[in-house]
Amino acid sequence: MNRHELQQQCELGQRQLMETAYLDAIATLSAAEEIAWSAGDYDTLSRLYMPLQEAHRQARQRCGEGTVRMDLIAADADAIIDADQILGGISHGQLLVGGWGSIEPALHVRRLAAERRLYVETFLSAVYPLVGGARVVIVVPVQEARLPVAQPRAIDALLQLLPPHCLVFSPDELPAGSAVGGDRTYAGVMAMWERLHAPFLAAADIEADPVRRMEAYRKVLRVDSACELAHQKLADVAHAMKRTGR
Repeated sequence: MNRHELQQQCELGQRQLMETAYLDAIATLSAAEEIAWSAGDYDTLSRLYMPLQEAHRQARQRCGEGTVRMDLIAADADAIIDADQILGGISHGQLLVGGWGSIEPALHVRRLAAERRLYVETFLSAVYPLVGGARVVIVVPVQEARLPVAQPRAIDALLQLLPPHCLVFSPDELPAGSAVGGDRTYAGVMAMWERLHAPFLAAADIEADPVRRMEAYRKVLRVDSACELAHQKLADVAHAMKRTGR
């Protein structure tokens, strides 16, 4: 794709955003961002991140107005979590899905929601047994995180085996059942996203090299695609890079 074609793609994403086709805008602008990043086109990047942020913000708001379920977690090793069944009655929503020692059920829900073009966002979670019969729910920041085998352990032993920056809950700490999204549920879900992305954002903020800083902010967006601060800071750094000709 040459520069002219890239600008046309950015303009298409802007039109889709204005037409409230937020999922289309995210797909179009995200593809343009990958191309511009690979080309080192900081001029395009400096103008692209803010509309991409707005598309993600609007999509998250749409998700937050739907069905909110934060307890779609495995009760034991034999539990089957069916992504098709979960999404069968949901047109838009916010979900927490946890398999037994695995985030694969949550990834399946994400993939299926994307295929069906649903405004549904899903936390990547896994359930682990503790010594004594209790369970904990682990929320994982990135899909490539390597998780331990699910077997009964003391909580301290489990925590030492987890990837960095996971969130840990007892099942009782998660809201039970299905709710219609509103201000209270949205605030609760946003707080979880903020807890999840906060350490990655802090690490990016202290990175001295501007290219590595942008890489770190892009990782924040892999954790939380709707993190507004990461989009804003990416735009700021790209603008500075454009000015200095780097």
